[in-house]
Amino acid sequence: MKTIIRNTIVLLALLGAFFQVNAEQNFIYQDSVLKGDNGKTAKIFVGVPVTIKEEMGKNVKVSIKGVMFGDEVYSSKTKELLVAKVEKGFEVNQRDGNEVELVGTLAKELTSNDPLDVWGEHEEFYFEMCTQCHAGPEVNHHSMMEWEAIFGTMKGFAKLDEEEASYLLRYLKANSSDGFVKTEH
Repeated sequence: MKTIIRNTIVLLALLGAFFQVNAEQNFIYQDSVLKGDNGKTAKIFVGVPVTIKEEMGKNVKVSIKGVMFGDEVYSSKTKELLVAKVEKGFEVNQRDGNEVELVGTLAKELTSNDPLDVWGEHEEFYFEMCTQCHAGPEVNHHSMMEWEAIFGTMKGFAKLDEEEASYLLRYLKANSSDGFVKTEH
């Protein structure tokens, strides 16, 4: 009973923190395909922040920023979190150095300005898996790199398969102190 109450309190605290996110930021709801003006595509991964440039009926034109290495776009120069994989020929707006902007269209329903829409199931999975042995720390108290190190030691204890591990680590990194979702501590 204590565990249920403790987990409920922690979950409510995290939910409150999520509502403090910048309301103008939208996020990709699930892995999606971004279609460029020239018909080429880029695979965009869940949770990636987007800026809606134009609403076009059921579609939206969005802008996604990152750092490009080969055909992959990451959230930072340290390659901590994959943002997109770009098809050869997709037009990329070069910014400063390796920094790029991807502009294209996708279905409006694949974006949300509420991080809970995007990360709610991931968060439940985190607390389900990571509170079996101990209290789960607040996700934004660690950086992406710290989560990778912590997660590496814990995934064996949680008995996660590769798909579950990838799913959970993406949530942890995206919601970390230097991740996509900006919340107050």
